[in-house]
Amino acid sequence: MYGLEKIKRIGKILKVLSTYGFDEVISRSNIDRILPDSFLLWNNHTRKIFEEDFNVRIRLAIEELGPTFIKLGQLLSNRADIIPEDLRLELIKLQDDVPTEDIDIRHRLNQELEIDPDEHFAFIDPVPIAAASIAQVYKAQLKDGTPVILKIKRSGVDAIIRTDLDFIKDLVKLLEKKYEIFYKMNLYQIAVSFENSLLKELSLTNELNNIERFRRNFKGNKETHVPKVYRQYSSDEMLCMELINGVKVNDIAGLATFGLPPKSVLQNVLDLYLEQVLVHGFFHADPHPGNVFVNQKGQIVFLDYGAMGFMVPQDRGIIESMVINFLMNDAKGLLKNIKKLAIVHHIEDERSLERDAYEVFEMIKQNALDDIKIAIMLQKLNVILQTNHILMPDFVYVLLRGVSILEGTGRQLNAELNIPESISPFAKRIADQKLSAEYLTEQLKEKALFLKDVMIDVPMDLLSLLEKLKNDKITLNHKIRDFDHLQLIFHRIGNKFLLSILAMTFGVGASILAHGRVGYLLWGMPIISWLGFTMSFVLSFILLIQLVRSK
Repeated sequence: MYGLEKIKRIGKILKVLSTYGFDEVISRSNIDRILPDSFLLWNNHTRKIFEEDFNVRIRLAIEELGPTFIKLGQLLSNRADIIPEDLRLELIKLQDDVPTEDIDIRHRLNQELEIDPDEHFAFIDPVPIAAASIAQVYKAQLKDGTPVILKIKRSGVDAIIRTDLDFIKDLVKLLEKKYEIFYKMNLYQIAVSFENSLLKELSLTNELNNIERFRRNFKGNKETHVPKVYRQYSSDEMLCMELINGVKVNDIAGLATFGLPPKSVLQNVLDLYLEQVLVHGFFHADPHPGNVFVNQKGQIVFLDYGAMGFMVPQDRGIIESMVINFLMNDAKGLLKNIKKLAIVHHIEDERSLERDAYEVFEMIKQNALDDIKIAIMLQKLNVILQTNHILMPDFVYVLLRGVSILEGTGRQLNAELNIPESISPFAKRIADQKLSAEYLTEQLKEKALFLKDVMIDVPMDLLSLLEKLKNDKITLNHKIRDFDHLQLIFHRIGNKFLLSILAMTFGVGASILAHGRVGYLLWGMPIISWLGFTMSFVLSFILLIQLVRSK
């Protein structure tokens, strides 16, 4: 989206933000106290301004702005360490449901894949079975009779999202520059992470690759089924995959028709999610019931692989250790691993943090799921992170969201579920692996290779440093924060200094010329002296005004 279209999109964003912001200014001005009741009853829009909660209007504005802002609102709804709790609870209500778009599927297939749809598809339903802000889903059937679905991106959505992302980053830069509180919140880093995540979700080729990677991870696992994808009928704009017949994981009546007990289904979901996180480090970012199905064989089927969490092996090892710390009530070990995992941390009172951890341990250990409020626990965790200035990697917040969603599903399927008991067998298996001879041997090899690299690189780096020090080639690089603002201050100081010098110069020069009585005289004083005094007076007056304005 370039030129006029980009300007129009930014104009729409500003219009919506301005409208809702202006309404808030009115609602907080107490002007309704002097308006007649008859006027408020007659004017529906004005009455709505005073009746609607500010947080509700923020949500409505976000929904009006479209997919980018909806996704951002959903992200922020999981960050209690950033936004107020009342606003966070309102953002949880954000819906991605939008009106359907009339898409000519056959034309898109011909345009994207350069194929004749009639030669490859026996049937394509023109009415979508689902519509979201990024794509719409249609039922179809291949020539061999295989039922599939076609996920087609909305037209122009890429350009809109990229423009919105640029606008959000520019706005965050401005806020961080003007207000130190936003700088301390690492808002720009969050905005960049959100951009990377959304652009991956926007690419249907990326989703196809995620599905194939997920299938490789669970190859041979009979407890799950990964939908088949058809790469020959897919591109970055569309995705063709197997149609899944089954029921949502929280559909107790549907599970009963398959003869599946809800408790065992829930245990399978938990085991599969733990394996995603602790074994593969590649896990589903949004496991709500609409994205987790159960087929007639009792297999768990995850859907919508656009957003996935990812961990490097080192981070996965730390998470594994944290799970073991959790099950063993080891607060000191948990604190140690939190510091290892954190990007930034400043823990002022470690003993207090340990006490908080023990409190959570006991709360979970002694209660069933029905008596535990995971949302309250996550809120407590976010308060701890914020208090100690702990900034975690992005995948941690994605994981916390996934756990929170699964907790809601667990309440529906088995309220008596005890979390430590449910994850203990899996965690014990992980612990046994960590204590196995093969694992310890592998760890020793890695440490030995690292030590070898250190022994080779450090002496060379030290010699290089000493050489530069000897030849006076050591330079110190530094960066001045907010340099543009500092430059503006010096510029203004220089202007005032120049005005004062000019005013003094004209005044002194006029005085000297007045004593010399050169040139034409006016009231006993040379005209050029009058001009000098006038210039000195004008410049002094300008300088005085600038000093008053700058306080």
